[in-house]
Amino acid sequence: MGNDNLKTVLVTVLVFLLNVTVNGGPDKRRGTQLFYRMVGSQNNAPILPKTRSVWTQDKLCEVGNTGMADEGYTEYPFCFGLMDFSFVERYSIYPRFVSGAQADENIVNTADLVIDHVYQPDGCVWGFTGREFVQTFTATGDELVSITLLVASEPATFRAALIEGGAEGKQIGPTKTFYSGHSMEWGTARWTAGQAKLVAGRTYGIKMWHEDGGNWTPYLHSLGNAYDGGLLYVDGMTRAGTDMAIWIVEEQKDLKRGLVVGADEEGWVYNKNNVSFIPRTPNIKMIWLNVSPVTMDPPTAHNCCDLVIRVWDQDSKLVAGPKRSLACGPINGPHPAPFIFASDEFPVTVGQVYRINAYAVPHKAPLPSDKDIRLIQPADFNLRVYGEPQQGALPAIYNLKVDFPQDNTLKLSWSDTFAAPTRIIIQGDGMKGAGNKTKHVDLEKNITQALINIWPGHTYEFKIISTGPTGLVWRTPVYQVRAPRKDEIKAIFQAAAPNPKQFINLAPPGIAIGAEAEPIRYERSVKVANNDFEEGIKGWKATPSGILDAHDVGWTSKSVAKKHGISTRWGDKIAGMTHTAGRKREQVFEKSTLTQKISTTRGNVYLLAAMVRTHIKNGPVTDKRLRGDVRVRLFADPKGGTDYEGINSTQSYWTDNKWMRFEHRWIAGEEKSTIGLGFFRWRDLDFAGAYVDHVHVYDLGPSPVVSEAPQARSKKAYSVVLTDHQVESDDKVEAYLKAPSGYVITGLGSRAHYDNITTMWLKVQPILPDGNLGEAEELRHGWEPDAHLEAKVELPAGYVATGFGAGIAPEWDVKRLGVWARPLAKDGTLGEEQLFRGGIDLKSGFEKTVRIEKGRVLTSAGLNCMLNDVNGIKATSARLTKTAEAQSK
Repeated sequence: MGNDNLKTVLVTVLVFLLNVTVNGGPDKRRGTQLFYRMVGSQNNAPILPKTRSVWTQDKLCEVGNTGMADEGYTEYPFCFGLMDFSFVERYSIYPRFVSGAQADENIVNTADLVIDHVYQPDGCVWGFTGREFVQTFTATGDELVSITLLVASEPATFRAALIEGGAEGKQIGPTKTFYSGHSMEWGTARWTAGQAKLVAGRTYGIKMWHEDGGNWTPYLHSLGNAYDGGLLYVDGMTRAGTDMAIWIVEEQKDLKRGLVVGADEEGWVYNKNNVSFIPRTPNIKMIWLNVSPVTMDPPTAHNCCDLVIRVWDQDSKLVAGPKRSLACGPINGPHPAPFIFASDEFPVTVGQVYRINAYAVPHKAPLPSDKDIRLIQPADFNLRVYGEPQQGALPAIYNLKVDFPQDNTLKLSWSDTFAAPTRIIIQGDGMKGAGNKTKHVDLEKNITQALINIWPGHTYEFKIISTGPTGLVWRTPVYQVRAPRKDEIKAIFQAAAPNPKQFINLAPPGIAIGAEAEPIRYERSVKVANNDFEEGIKGWKATPSGILDAHDVGWTSKSVAKKHGISTRWGDKIAGMTHTAGRKREQVFEKSTLTQKISTTRGNVYLLAAMVRTHIKNGPVTDKRLRGDVRVRLFADPKGGTDYEGINSTQSYWTDNKWMRFEHRWIAGEEKSTIGLGFFRWRDLDFAGAYVDHVHVYDLGPSPVVSEAPQARSKKAYSVVLTDHQVESDDKVEAYLKAPSGYVITGLGSRAHYDNITTMWLKVQPILPDGNLGEAEELRHGWEPDAHLEAKVELPAGYVATGFGAGIAPEWDVKRLGVWARPLAKDGTLGEEQLFRGGIDLKSGFEKTVRIEKGRVLTSAGLNCMLNDVNGIKATSARLTKTAEAQSK
């Protein structure tokens, strides 16, 4: 989904319309079911909290709402006519609306509501234990709404505060509280309108601590570093490879909250006859009201009732209502209910005071006359008010339908709430014009269908964007369809169970990916014995014995792991645990480690990297709930001992049956460090596997240096410097590395796998003040940065790169790599250019090359592979310039 990836949540609503009568009208049709599903558009995975849908026919007195859904969708018993619908803010969810959607009586009606988040975690693992946690984030809006977190330790009350910048930033707005614990109850801290101002693009933090100041354990994102705009601090110490599994919600541009008069920090107004609010928008779209106490007399099932509200202006004129909505709760306890309004139903004056009173009637009972109304008074009120800054300015796409009139044509059609320009972004084979396999289809505002040429039998992903007159944008999630071949009965575009078949498939992946790691910059690779486990677990210590071992997953293997679909792209052996359960199932909480000692230099920073894969099958409940029953973590004892916990360890990870790369950094305290992998298994399942492979350690030197950081400046005057930087080639590439400022390239290597450049390697050296080359460092990047290099060129001492080229065909390996280089003299002049070659083919020509004019040097390199050829190359250069001061001597 690329740069359009919003950290968002999606809800899909389906309306089933059947031939039934309404109010005795024989020709009327009335819907009988409504479904919605809730997933993250960032990753198309179900989100964790539950919610309620809310619906009304345009300007109807009655509002319908559902019970809470576990699997991300639920049903509602009526929908017809001109509809307004949404869902109720709960936990990490901020509402969004479809207003004025005309139900089509001839089809199943559908609509997708995309809800923005700053950050949407995927899965949760038990985290570190500490007293104070700070999760930073980069703001995208102008107000914070709420944070939601699940706590693994004992249930308790926790505090939360918004702060500027990092862990020691100034607090913004009041401290909030939330309650959570024992992995059972999500806790939400909520800021009311105007309390937590933000500036888009700035960094903020959410500081959280236990009410009594003691230690506690929150949940973390299952894939560690989840997003680039934030960082986790544990008791003041950064954990760069980790983000907290905290939902962060900001106020949206299309829906603003009103101010509640006299509310406390939790939003309650106590012991009043009514509750008042001050709108910040010219209309009201939804009111959520929680009233306590409510007791039905005579008693009703679950003490349920219809809560009825009326809204009065400051002159005591009735301006909205009566509006009724189903509410349930304990006797003499709180009863929450949502009330939704059409865009033009409830106009208000910004800044004026409006008051709401409430009464209760039995569900579906006729409303009493004014003289018979018995208000709930005195009462405690918790109120949330939402309005549109520009009423009706957000377009909505609904009734999206997919057809294949022919096997080479995709037809998309939809309805809209009002005409607006629309763009379809579609990716797949044969698409051209907007990037790699991507096409943009732009439509005028009165067009609601498109025909797109596709290739039969191929899979496509698409989303639709519609822009309203004030610039507000409606986005659908990303869908996936597969075009049929001529001999197929039907295309594959319907969603699988448990979703109703009327859903269009959402595009994978089912889990979020972690933030992209920056290139590794290091002084040398550290030898790790049997790092690919091709010799079993020789060189490693497994504790306790009998749990961890090497597993053969090669092409001809018949191992249990292989039978369950475990394989690699790089070798035959992997290490870890494979467990299959018998009839008797237990909770085992089994822990094991795989360790070895390596040589280190005291005071240097080291990076441990490993590929990790976890997978489960057929547990006693759904796999969704058991995803974390097997986990893997990385650790290192800097003193060479057996302390593998706390600051010496990463969090645990699970990967949903995908190989993923994780890192751990530490500072060596002795001449030996103990590195290792920790494994955890919880319940007996039909199959539980947790594996590691490709373990690597890099010596980063005395201090960790980011990949693009220039050399430390010397007090001495430089005689030769790099100037006049320019781009030599700028093709789209899959792997790319740039030398730090002040460095030149003295080595280059690469690897391809199938149609991808997976690995790039550079050897770089700084130009010292006297014109000589300094100590060499190395850079690695790509999809598989730790992989071996199929072709590698290390230049002779004193030579610097002035061009490069590569060739792949046949068999998707980098067969030929060439680096043009010249010797560098101390005065900055370059000698005669020579070609140095690497790879198994040292004679054939190159498919793509970059050659640089004399006097300039190569400063970056990138490659792209397609159709078994190098089809893209990227490079920059700089001119070697002798300084005026050096020339004057």
